[in-house]
Amino acid sequence: MTCTTQITPGRRVLARPEVLIAHNGADVQRKGLCVINLIDTSGTVYHGVQEQIWGSISRHLPRGSWTSSPREYVPGALNFSLFINLDSDVLMSHGVADKNYLWRKSDDGERALTRGHRTDVLVPGPMLQRRVTKSKVLAIDGDHVHSVGWPRLDLLLARQTQVRSRLRRRSRRRLRVLWAPTHDFVKKGDGEVTLSSYPAFEEYLEPLRKHFDVEVSEHPRNRGKGNSKRPTTDQLVDADVVISDFGTMVYEAWALGKQVIFPHWINGEALTHAHRRAAENTIYTERIGLHADSFDELVEMIQERREPDPRLDKFLADYLDPRYRGTSGKRIADLLLRLDRERNG
Repeated sequence: MTCTTQITPGRRVLARPEVLIAHNGADVQRKGLCVINLIDTSGTVYHGVQEQIWGSISRHLPRGSWTSSPREYVPGALNFSLFINLDSDVLMSHGVADKNYLWRKSDDGERALTRGHRTDVLVPGPMLQRRVTKSKVLAIDGDHVHSVGWPRLDLLLARQTQVRSRLRRRSRRRLRVLWAPTHDFVKKGDGEVTLSSYPAFEEYLEPLRKHFDVEVSEHPRNRGKGNSKRPTTDQLVDADVVISDFGTMVYEAWALGKQVIFPHWINGEALTHAHRRAAENTIYTERIGLHADSFDELVEMIQERREPDPRLDKFLADYLDPRYRGTSGKRIADLLLRLDRERNG
């Protein structure tokens, strides 16, 4: 089947003389068309993330094969969402970290992943693919759990190539360290303990600047009103070292070959008891990667350019599917087109 037209919400679009499509936000009528609908979350704090992820995917879709709707399910299309609370046919999380996101419950206590029209879920690699498939509470057939890599990494790898070319033309005297914590909106336990190094690590920024060039990129949810909510991109690519916690930034920095250090003395104890069975719990309980037990040790790790032990390579290859490194957007685009053909003919 050939995808031939783009649907614009609220308009009637003539694609070929014999093919007329109407989309009024409620339904799509098609004849020989692929129609993939992105459930759009523009205007939210995660709009920038959505824009980058969907940009990496849509560039591989045939011209005119997709549309978008503001937070609504469009019958007749293959609906794709990055947020588990929005009804869709296909879900991929807006972040690459596990965090047990796919096991979240709706307000009525039911698992959000399997509610509504949802039939397929996209995950970054074999590790989560196994977890979801084996989960008795999710009960999703393995054929509907797809390993696809991480599409924002396509952009980051391309940017890194550009930055390396620029850096070869100018030498850097001091290492550049980026502190990129996850947000502190999630708190655990009776004491409501934050799992993030934000804001506790702020007191170490000035001492750290005595040794290194230091930049800070707060999570979009922690940035004040009026500040950019765009995801961390160039700062991450340009960094030599990343200090972070348990979110997307950890996996992206690892995938880019950055030295990643966890300020374990701040939040390590809390994170060993959080997100049970999630990949991040394994990172902290088994101390995958570099975990600093004090500020002085963190400085030593950076100065020595300390390397993590070989367990990290094995862990990362299992979590982020290496088959789609730099080509995740195309993998997802091809998969969405196939699912649409199978579903809608």
